[in-house]
Amino acid sequence: LFGSDEILETQSWFDPHGAGALQRVRLRQGQDKWQKSYRFTKKGVLRLRKKPRDSREENLTLDQWTKIRNHFYLYGDKGLGCPQILEPASLLYIVSAIDLTTDQPPLNLCVFNKKQLHLVKVSVGGSQSLKVNYLENQGDNQTRVDKKIDTIKISFQPRSLAPTDIEPEEFSFLGLKGDFDIFFDQVTNLPVQVSGKISAFGKVDIKLEEVSFQGIDLRQK
Repeated sequence: LFGSDEILETQSWFDPHGAGALQRVRLRQGQDKWQKSYRFTKKGVLRLRKKPRDSREENLTLDQWTKIRNHFYLYGDKGLGCPQILEPASLLYIVSAIDLTTDQPPLNLCVFNKKQLHLVKVSVGGSQSLKVNYLENQGDNQTRVDKKIDTIKISFQPRSLAPTDIEPEEFSFLGLKGDFDIFFDQVTNLPVQVSGKISAFGKVDIKLEEVSFQGIDLRQK
């Protein structure tokens, strides 16, 4: 996490055919430890939160934590029009799989963030040259990629679908709040940079540092 010693790990499972969210597990390590598991259903999301009950449990493994709380978040009426409910990590999967051309019409995707459903408008922007420097792992081979490449900017504009009597939450993606951009390599469709804002720091660029390919060579695309 930016500006702290906390470590946040997220694992996501989604349908490979439509990218619909199935499950998400978030684990926070540090001074404030917790695990949050999300199960996605047709009507909403069931969240299970586990924390150490006291200082003694803080030194135990998470399966021994006993402070447990469940909460079910309904999608509400606005979720009825969503063909698929996504979770934030699947945005990378969807966008990297589509045709990244400037004449691509905007997409409107339903994404469940932490407690609320959001409508995320995805727009293809123009081309931009970026400097990249990352490790590329493929099998037993490791290559340092250090060069300028042409990228396509994809802009994401999330808006909460919460009922009017509930305060809308701010969308979060990789610690960034609100709108954000992802830059994809025009040759490989690999996401090489994510740009957005963090309240305490302002504008932030998160650059790709390492990528592993399993049995494929994206450069042959």
